[in-house]
Amino acid sequence: MNKKTFICFLVPYAVFAIIWFLLIVIYEKGELHLMLNVYRSSFLDFFFTYFTHLGASIPFVIVMVYLFLRINQSFYLLITLLVNALLTKGLKWFFGVPRPKIFFEENFPDVALQFVEGMKIHTANSFPSGHTSAVFATMTCITLLSQNRYISFFCLMLAIVAAYSHIYLSQHFAEDIMLGSIVGMTTALTMYPLYLTSKNIAWTNKSLISILKIKNKQSP
Repeated sequence: MNKKTFICFLVPYAVFAIIWFLLIVIYEKGELHLMLNVYRSSFLDFFFTYFTHLGASIPFVIVMVYLFLRINQSFYLLITLLVNALLTKGLKWFFGVPRPKIFFEENFPDVALQFVEGMKIHTANSFPSGHTSAVFATMTCITLLSQNRYISFFCLMLAIVAAYSHIYLSQHFAEDIMLGSIVGMTTALTMYPLYLTSKNIAWTNKSLISILKIKNKQSP
């Protein structure tokens, strides 16, 4: 792990997390959600509708891309995402917190949340955000693998914007993405020693393409 590279990810994240935590503590849950949803436009509706998928299918696309670079890196990403998914699902089941739609209907029926037309709005298991934990896990992995501070900072920005998209779309609350980001980062860091160990296995340092080429040459 390149410490300088990771600092470019960790320090800005720490600033974000502290500010985010203070907002959660200072403001009531529903009030903060409405504050974070004040500025809306047709462009933002379109942008966040598609950008929010960064926490869904894209992490697994990245796994496949890394598979053609180095097998052990792809394995590190995959095992991190799987462990992260299990942890997040378990926490969602344990807390069973309703999503913004149900929360406001039950507590503030006079408040009309703004939803993006055509977007499927979920109603249960809000805490923590699974998409946020997935994107933070993915971006933390890429940061640790890239050894590039510019990529590190860019990954963090992508993760934060993807996390905010779930608030903009009223799929999650602020505390949902806060815990989601922590779970994702922690999982990636916890699984990193497994990746370092796998580097001692020679064939895992190769790409899938190179292994297939070797097998083709060996075949009669």
